[in-house]
Amino acid sequence: MKNRSSQFVTPHSIFITRLALIAVLVLPLCLAAQQPAPPAAAAAAAQAQPQFPPAGVEPTPGHPWVPTKLIDFSPKHDILIRNPDGTLSPMDEPYRKATLIAPGTWQILSEGDYQYLIEGDNEALAIDSGYGAGNIREFMQTLTKKPVRYIANSHDHFDHTANNEYFERAYMSAYTRTKATIPFQSFSGISFRRDYPVTVVGDGYVFHLGNRDIEVFEIPNHTMGDIAFLDRKERILFSGDVFIAMTVNSESSVARLASNMRKLAAHRSEFDRFAGGSSIGDASIVDKLLANAEYILAGHEGDVVVPQQRGGPGGGPGGPGGPQGAAQVQQVPAPPGAIVYTRRMPHPGDGGAGGGPGGTPNPNMRKMTYGGISITYDITKIK
Repeated sequence: MKNRSSQFVTPHSIFITRLALIAVLVLPLCLAAQQPAPPAAAAAAAQAQPQFPPAGVEPTPGHPWVPTKLIDFSPKHDILIRNPDGTLSPMDEPYRKATLIAPGTWQILSEGDYQYLIEGDNEALAIDSGYGAGNIREFMQTLTKKPVRYIANSHDHFDHTANNEYFERAYMSAYTRTKATIPFQSFSGISFRRDYPVTVVGDGYVFHLGNRDIEVFEIPNHTMGDIAFLDRKERILFSGDVFIAMTVNSESSVARLASNMRKLAAHRSEFDRFAGGSSIGDASIVDKLLANAEYILAGHEGDVVVPQQRGGPGGGPGGPGGPQGAAQVQQVPAPPGAIVYTRRMPHPGDGGAGGGPGGTPNPNMRKMTYGGISITYDITKIK
């Protein structure tokens, strides 16, 4: 016997059936419209509205990083540093001087090589952290209203990475990560942290600061982890120590130096100056180094290098008292027996980048002067 209700189809039941059919067909379309965009669309949207730092580089969950408030330099209070004006400061006394070198761009003198601050519309990025006393991040924050949260390191040497722990995250090359913030000998007795968050970057990485993009270029030579930062907006290449005392690294070659300079030369129309750890100079240094390296590769050999005595206890080139020209400044006498370093010059005894003994002379070293610039290299490491 059939169910009697199935025998009757009313206008009302037809209406309900049609509504149900419409719901079945339309509802999935509405829900799909509310779903996240597919990966390609999401990537395009992210590129249109870049964020800094990029997604996926936050600290490991459960292990939050808290930046250091102040590194204790008090064990070095009795060591003195001679300032550019001839005065003396205890090594544990903060010293900062900032020079505006372009709109929203500062060069900072403290201890170690120069540090830089680059300001965008949304963020400000530190380039290298020096090894001076005091919180360099807090000082940089007095120069800009934009948040100063991140630092990028040009290479691993302690005078560029000592103060990384003041920042929320450090950006560096893979090679630099293995060696960054290893103290020089003259800093024994001071504790420096090396467990700060790190993001490894390389060729083509871009820092989006807001209406100011900074692109990374790998150009190993001063160390095998050197990176430079191209600021197309203000036409500056932040170069670390790549252009200082042009000696081809013992792990590198003249051919690699030439390759690095070709990489930069391809972008020479985009920058006029370099801002390095020791100075600011004309970008034509790239053209000169490339021409010199190619001259060597063409078969020309430079002069034999004669080892030279480094500066005396005064610290740095020019013997006691520091760089040439320092003697023109009236210098405050140091107490008898005091250890005195010259600000921003290497500390004697630190070795390597610290300015200590250069080791056994290498009879294979040559110095080629060509095109207005010199390159020191090992004749066994040309190719």
